[in-house]
Amino acid sequence: MTDPGGSDHAGMVERHSRPVPGGRAFFLTERLWKLAEGLPTESVPIESIREFDEDCWFGGRAVTCRMVAEHADRIQKADLRYPVILSSDGRLMDGGHRISKAWLSGSTTIDAVRFSVDPEPDHVEWESAT
Repeated sequence: MTDPGGSDHAGMVERHSRPVPGGRAFFLTERLWKLAEGLPTESVPIESIREFDEDCWFGGRAVTCRMVAEHADRIQKADLRYPVILSSDGRLMDGGHRISKAWLSGSTTIDAVRFSVDPEPDHVEWESAT
């Protein structure tokens, strides 16, 4: 599958991460796409996806105009034919640029697939005891 998120970063490994007790879990996005193949598609209200109102891209860093422009480019290139991927509890695992594109075009919903049981992460970075 080509990157439905509009990335043309050749060789760049896309990943999703989320906090877990004692660390942070990482999921390779291409693996999530493969695992999500065949899941039923549902229409989900964009407003119900928490990450639409969270910093999913910048990690709390100071944001530059270039960084915004790079994401604007990816939003423009995002392919809405592919559903976003949600975890079993409805958290976004892949599709922030597609959600942004849908919202900018006036849509209030987006097609999504949802895991009934979340896949195991590809790796976990554990916090060190200090």
